[in-house]
Amino acid sequence: MALAIDLPQGSRRCACGVVHRVPIEEIALASDAIERLAAYCDRKGWRRMLLVMDANTREAAGGGVAGELHDAGIEAEELCFAQRSGLIADQEAVSAVRARLRGRPVDGAIAVGSGVITDVVRYAAHLEDSDFVSVATAASMDGYASSVAAMEFGGVKVTYPARAPLAIFAEPAVLAAAPSELTRSGLGDLLGKATARVDWLASHLLYGEAFCAAVDARVQGPLGYAVANAEAVLRGEPAAVERLLAGLLESGIAMAMVGSSRPASGCEHHASHFWDLLAARGVREHRPHGLQVGYATNFALRLQRFAYGGGVEELAPPRESAALDAAAREWLGGPPPEVVAAIEEKRRFLADRAGRWPAAADWASLRAKLDAAMEVFPGVERALAKAAIPAEPGFLDLDARTLRATFRFASHLRARYTVIDFLDGQGALDTALEEALGAATSDPGRGGG
Repeated sequence: MALAIDLPQGSRRCACGVVHRVPIEEIALASDAIERLAAYCDRKGWRRMLLVMDANTREAAGGGVAGELHDAGIEAEELCFAQRSGLIADQEAVSAVRARLRGRPVDGAIAVGSGVITDVVRYAAHLEDSDFVSVATAASMDGYASSVAAMEFGGVKVTYPARAPLAIFAEPAVLAAAPSELTRSGLGDLLGKATARVDWLASHLLYGEAFCAAVDARVQGPLGYAVANAEAVLRGEPAAVERLLAGLLESGIAMAMVGSSRPASGCEHHASHFWDLLAARGVREHRPHGLQVGYATNFALRLQRFAYGGGVEELAPPRESAALDAAAREWLGGPPPEVVAAIEEKRRFLADRAGRWPAAADWASLRAKLDAAMEVFPGVERALAKAAIPAEPGFLDLDARTLRATFRFASHLRARYTVIDFLDGQGALDTALEEALGAATSDPGRGGG
């Protein structure tokens, strides 16, 4: 039996005043998903497809996909990356897919894999104006349904506009058989939606950034499931892993509905991107995205509690953020052009919306709304602990000093407003970091990256 996921289509206007259109035509999360994929391709009139996978995902599902396509009279041209680990969504990988899309004519691409494979194919398809569909092999991340791609160019993780898949197919047995670390990573990614939501809501309340309750609900329902069923997910129970992927797909649909990752990504994701930047610079090894997000969420929870739970007693007009100093450049490098562009875009956002900043007398009512959004935090903390994602320095080879630098400088990597920007604008970031991370994390400016 297939697990149903509603896809917003048509021209009905949402309560937020926007018509949300998602280009995804079909999602099949079912035991016969690969058969449905072949039938879908046949209905589309596709006769030749580029099948993109790596050595692991070919064994997990790619071989079966090729067989079903063959039986349906559809030719599958295979592009299989040899790596079993360490594949990066970089220019080299994208170029390899683009070259095959430009070569012998194909009707579209099929991405068989999880995060990296999907992002590489969606970005290449976007650049080549090609259709693609996704075959999910693990409940490891929320990007399957997204219309943006997290690419690593020049060592910097940047989210680019890309192409959402026309359809997504996944078999629960394949998901349940995936390495447990991938499922654990997916759980960490979904639990991070708690702090992403507070960042989004705070920006809405403070600066008037657009916020859609219907989109938000798509993310918060699955978050509640993850909080309540973390143990079943971690045991690899097929039904629970299936529900985890369904929740991650809902998160991706939410991103597609608003055309950005805003509903599902806040300062906890900025921290993960910061750690990816350090890995690209050779300071540390690349680690799974969802585990990084889950780890960062533990500290983001503390920072948001401080910011909106009493640490900032009176609301003042925000002060302008300082320019990148020597300490920031030591960790961030150059900085890269993408970072410079993000800083400038954020400055424009803050300047353009400065007139919307609420009066000090409104602070209590705004805090009450944010406090309600933080009610899920204790459950998120318990679920992260069950997933063995700790709330102290040392996990993923990230020491205390690196953590402090992370939450001081990672906000420069994205134009998105988060609790870090709020605390910095209120002159409270140092105090918040001391409370959230501890005195042992002091002085990030020496020996950084």
